[in-house]
Amino acid sequence: MSIASVLGKVFSGISRAFAFARVTLANLLVVLIVVLVVMVFVSGTGRVEVSQGSALLLEADGAIVEQAGGQDPLALLTGASFRETPLRDILSAIDKARGDDRVDALVLDTSPLGYVAPAQLEVIGNALEAFRGGGKTILAKSDFYNRDQYYLASFADEVVMHPLGEVALTGYGTYRNYYGGLLDKLKVNIHVFRVGTYKSFVEPYTSTGMSEAARQANRAMVDRLWSSFAERVAANRGLEAARLVAYADQYDDLLRDTGGDTARLALDYGLVDQLLDSEALSKRLNELTAGENSFAHVTLGGYVDPYLPPLFGTSVAVVPLTGTIVMGDAPRGFIGADTVARLLADLRDDPQVGAVVLRIDSGGGSAFASEQIRAEVARIQNQGIPVVVSMAGTAASGGYWIAATADEIWAAPTTVTGSIGIFAIVPTFEETLAELGVNRDGVGTGPFVGALDPIGGVGDAMARALQSNVEYGYRRFVDLVAAGRGLASEHVEAIAQGRVWLGVDAREHGLVDQLGHLDEAIASAAALADLDRYQIRYVEEPLSTQEILMRQFLDGIGLEPTAGGPHRTLGGVLLRELGQLGSLNDPQHLYALCETCPGRY
Repeated sequence: MSIASVLGKVFSGISRAFAFARVTLANLLVVLIVVLVVMVFVSGTGRVEVSQGSALLLEADGAIVEQAGGQDPLALLTGASFRETPLRDILSAIDKARGDDRVDALVLDTSPLGYVAPAQLEVIGNALEAFRGGGKTILAKSDFYNRDQYYLASFADEVVMHPLGEVALTGYGTYRNYYGGLLDKLKVNIHVFRVGTYKSFVEPYTSTGMSEAARQANRAMVDRLWSSFAERVAANRGLEAARLVAYADQYDDLLRDTGGDTARLALDYGLVDQLLDSEALSKRLNELTAGENSFAHVTLGGYVDPYLPPLFGTSVAVVPLTGTIVMGDAPRGFIGADTVARLLADLRDDPQVGAVVLRIDSGGGSAFASEQIRAEVARIQNQGIPVVVSMAGTAASGGYWIAATADEIWAAPTTVTGSIGIFAIVPTFEETLAELGVNRDGVGTGPFVGALDPIGGVGDAMARALQSNVEYGYRRFVDLVAAGRGLASEHVEAIAQGRVWLGVDAREHGLVDQLGHLDEAIASAAALADLDRYQIRYVEEPLSTQEILMRQFLDGIGLEPTAGGPHRTLGGVLLRELGQLGSLNDPQHLYALCETCPGRY
């Protein structure tokens, strides 16, 4: 049996089950979607007038994403967020308001904010800082602030909170469920083939806890994230970073000293400026703007300019690549090799494209698919078109593979990157079935016939072949990085082994060329192409009509998992992890996946 024919069907049942669930849920929602569409037409979607002396009310709703995708109703079961706010819209609105004479202030409502990567917090914070630098006021409001919400609030001139509210600064951590004990009891054999001391993606299926190598790497990462957070937030609030860390670490003792009053503690500690109930807050907002007995404001949706692709002139094409990397075609939320290859091929042949920027937000996936995309990137470069990579929250494993040979790589200091390693994972159930009295037997013409059977097990010859293939893939990965970044293979080997690095450390090791965000990467790409005048053109697979309708419906109903909802249960976590495993479809079962994916810390 050829390695290229191995285990796609191992997870095919999982994939079909998830696909069936999605279709079923989508069909059940059809009538409600139609109702929503009617409501949209009735209410209208026109732009709103901005009166003099207004405020921009910035409510970042749900998860902050690099690319808005078609919403998946199955997300309700896995704990994912239905609602999404594109980072591009937030930055565009803040920048527009900074230069808008009609807008005097920005009111930041952090209460609806969901997951946001540290690198995204960083760039939004930079935009808020620039807004304040223009002489305008920022007021942050919420009943409660979690870690990420407070990070953004700390950039405000004034932070207000409800008198019964709380500022919860929990620090950073990374935790996973480990199923090794359960799988042992079920007598499920997990066959792992990998290269990379720190390549710990497979550990939850083979172990009962985190390995020391993974613990060392993860500890370094979360400590660096926490120190970066504490230093910037403390500076924003005029505090010592050590004092902020003490608030988080000694919260129970500090709270006891205030008699359990969480809001009073935050006020006394200097984390908030005022405690206002809803009536007092309304009065304060009215005072902030020129509205008579009302809060004169414009919302993000009514203010941000819709993106219109340029029709003429030379462009810097920005291609968002978000999600797990898979073979074939894939919708938004996944990086389908064929889908992306077509987009890149079109850019290569477009005379109006002067440079390309890949905006990568991915923890990796199929090694084969990653190489297909990287090869298409190289073809663009061979046409004399510079390609620059801008890393978002995560660009690791397969995400880094795609970036490896670009002309330049830019990352935020807190981007999760690196994780240069390869693995293959094959579960087999022969011992489980034997306990039930089911045995598999037969004959074949060679050692590879039936040698990778989820019921019959993995043969010795196939195990050796898979390990050889994994080792070759790893060498290929290391060589690509060495050639692309101009590094010695020995140096890459020393910093590879599947280890995750933050952007600031990756820059020191040569894996990243520059620290900065998307705007800087676009400007650098234009400079490489000698473009004095250019337009920015976002290139992405359009949403289908069904995806648009589903997105409108799920956004409209406002359904979000609560703090104790599905994402906190074992079932929700299992569904999410099984869904990820079910999406893996590399023909050789070789994966470059980062275990420290967005949302894990």
